Amino acid sequence: MFYHVGYFPLFNGLDRSGGLGKVIGAAYDCLFCGPAAVIVFFVISGFCIHYPYRQERKEVKFFNFLSRRYVRILLPWVAWLGFVKWIGMTYDTVGALVGWSIECELIYYTFYPLLHILARWSSWRILIGVSFPISLYFVFFVNPNMMMYPSFGLHGNALLGLPCWLMGCLMAEEFSGTRPVSKGTLWLWRSLIVFANAVCFSCMLHMKIGFPYTLNFFGILAYFWLKIEVATLREEASFRKKTGFAILEWGGKWSYSLYLMHGPLSRVFNNFGLENLAVTVKWCLKIGFILIFCYLFFLVVEKPSHWLARGITSKSRKNPK
Repeated sequence: MFYHVGYFPLFNGLDRSGGLGKVIGAAYDCLFCGPAAVIVFFVISGFCIHYPYRQERKEVKFFNFLSRRYVRILLPWVAWLGFVKWIGMTYDTVGALVGWSIECELIYYTFYPLLHILARWSSWRILIGVSFPISLYFVFFVNPNMMMYPSFGLHGNALLGLPCWLMGCLMAEEFSGTRPVSKGTLWLWRSLIVFANAVCFSCMLHMKIGFPYTLNFFGILAYFWLKIEVATLREEASFRKKTGFAILEWGGKWSYSLYLMHGPLSRVFNNFGLENLAVTVKWCLKIGFILIFCYLFFLVVEKPSHWLARGITSKSRKNPK
């Protein structure tokens, strides 16, 4: 959201003409990298999808699996598209912001049953080892000068992001064998991820090395970091500890609505004509407006789609014919 709608104006008025001001401004500009956040999401998505089926613990029932995924994803997506059209935006605009990653997710969900079979025949590591160089070769030979990650069309974008999604599946497969680390080491990894995120952004801005070349390598770091995070959560759960940030966990429940709606809602807010407000006040009002209406979208659209998805698959389990 910050990547698309703007950061808190912490250094508003800073002299960036040279020296320390230029360094501080450049560092802050690169702090929030939306495409890197999507890569983290790809890894988390692969983990969440494969987790129930890890180590052959559960059979993948094709209809139940796909119907639940499609209903949960597509109903909010269709409502989002209707809102986008209503406010005068086009899918070409918002699709470049967030729609491309949803398209990738739908492709990954559709092919997951096949990927699950292939992983049983070989391994998740082999699938990653094959797909990773293919994705980089694809970038190099199709359009090597692209700066943005979603620059290769529906299937090309999905191919590029596939290794990161498969890393999440591998993380789920190895879930029980990952050991937690100390809090100091955990925060060191978190700092490393923030730094690597900024480096990828800086490479794109200042060195013209595009996200298609850097973010899959960032995905490897995200894989190792998230393994540590989930191992820590597992240990805390086993000792009945609760050390996470409750407000962020609550926000995570409606993060899909936030992901979908922050761009169009930013457009709506910009049309209010509040240019005379102080920069800080305007930014706070804008973020508050976006958060409130994203949460309302969750209550009205996303949450009912979850109920419907569960209802459909529950009925199919009771009546397999």
